[in-house]
Amino acid sequence: MCYDIKASLEAQLKRARHYGNEKAIEEIIEKLAPLSDLPLYHVSGFNHPKLFIYSDRSPYEPTLATWGLVPFWVKDKSQLKKLWNNTLNARGETIFEKPSFRNSAKNKRCIIYVDGFYEHHHYAGKTYPFYVSRKDNEPLP
Repeated sequence: MCYDIKASLEAQLKRARHYGNEKAIEEIIEKLAPLSDLPLYHVSGFNHPKLFIYSDRSPYEPTLATWGLVPFWVKDKSQLKKLWNNTLNARGETIFEKPSFRNSAKNKRCIIYVDGFYEHHHYAGKTYPFYVSRKDNEPLP
């Protein structure tokens, strides 16, 4: 996943509404609406914001989670903090080879609904964020 995104409450509600899951809709509104940082505009994964995820364990029930991957072999909080920011973005070419991602990529996938993401391009020593989203402004799963 890209580590710079835009997410709105509407994007977070999209899947629950699609499946008519009233319990999930209520939970999303109850837990996310009070957060002062929604909508999240150009938020960095390095801030580890809370978003609802849909996992293979509960595909229709969202779970409020902090953004970030914690490899199973992390032993303590100091090791967690050191690795957490290094595991925000995986390359498709090596995701099944790297120890940090391999097990999760095979067995523990999830979906996060966002409005779009930012892809950074470098030109003349400067970085420019390009926003990538759907033309119809629907959330990206």
